[in-house]
Amino acid sequence: MSIQEEAIIWASITLVLSILLTYFAGRRYFKSRNIMWLFWFLGFILFVVAAICQEFFAFGIGGYLLSAIYVFSVAELVVILSLGSIQQAPKNWIKVYYWYSLFVTIAIIVSILLQRFNVLENYLPMNFPPVVMATSSMGTIVGSGVILFFAARALLFKGNKIKMVSVILGIVILGFGGTLVASGFIEALYISEIIGMSLFLYGIS
Repeated sequence: MSIQEEAIIWASITLVLSILLTYFAGRRYFKSRNIMWLFWFLGFILFVVAAICQEFFAFGIGGYLLSAIYVFSVAELVVILSLGSIQQAPKNWIKVYYWYSLFVTIAIIVSILLQRFNVLENYLPMNFPPVVMATSSMGTIVGSGVILFFAARALLFKGNKIKMVSVILGIVILGFGGTLVASGFIEALYISEIIGMSLFLYGIS
């Protein structure tokens, strides 16, 4: 099997799972109207966008616009997922983190607009510009830390609920997968997406 064929298969699996994930997360939000689920729903919409970009990459279609959309989606989805996780924190913490997230989002957008680039290489998103990687890491590393901290906190108090544990582990894996990809570790891309989405889907099904 060629590199392109493998890329197409993995990208297609990821796209299907991300659509299912977004559907179930959206359904959960519209039933509960919980702001945590709103942010998770929005984060998973960005997963769908990133997965669509991966599908184009797998067919050898790249360019600046597609690369910019992909990089923003991958970096921002970690920030958005962490905004969902931090809803368990005190209100003053949440307010500070909102401002930090806004700053990071603006920094990511500016870094993307400052230079033209194409992440496509061998049918995969691999060629990340250093400046974009640096600004993305501002959000993904901190965001992943927030996700991990509150996931551990939730596991401590809700460890007897298997589906809740599955949801939390799914969020952690998805968050760290986005961090690794934004940092250039492409090998983590499809594995983290598929495992994380599968765990999350099981937990909310």
